[in-house]
Amino acid sequence: MLTDDQKARLGAKYDVQLRGAKAVQEKRRVEVEKIKNTARSEIQLPIGYEFKIAGIMLYWAEGNKTERVGITNSDAELVKFMMRWFREVCHVPEKKFKAYLHIHSGQDEQNMKQFWSSVTGIPLYQFGKSHIKKEGTGHKKNILYNGTIKINICDKNLLYKILGWIESFYTLQPRVLSSTGRASDS
Repeated sequence: MLTDDQKARLGAKYDVQLRGAKAVQEKRRVEVEKIKNTARSEIQLPIGYEFKIAGIMLYWAEGNKTERVGITNSDAELVKFMMRWFREVCHVPEKKFKAYLHIHSGQDEQNMKQFWSSVTGIPLYQFGKSHIKKEGTGHKKNILYNGTIKINICDKNLLYKILGWIESFYTLQPRVLSSTGRASDS
């Protein structure tokens, strides 16, 4: 940022350039908002089968593939989406959810548990011991404001069901793509 003295030396030319830059920035902000609004209108709720597929794809990318059903993430909206998916598509009973936090030392564990409880709908008594990363352990220094939550579901059969859904995508993918005329089996 420039000091007042530097701005004075640059004079009116600086003011014109600054106003121009701000005008361009505002114009782009309006354009981006218009693009987002149009995109939001393209997705109509309720979505049934699409919701199931979206959850399967997110689980494929972000979920546990061994041991138990679970997902770990720091994005509250993604976690909220997956909790809805677990409840509505997978029909997970509330008592089967278990949550764990990964936070850095110095962060308010109770406050973060409250935050994630409100995001997930998981009661605090179903939260397990938090993993607190100590300073100087070589862990990434980017401290996530609300930490990372790990959701576990104790249901091995559900894991196999989700893995079966995922496998159906990579075993059927060539046939599905070739029927659209955009790809082939080779």
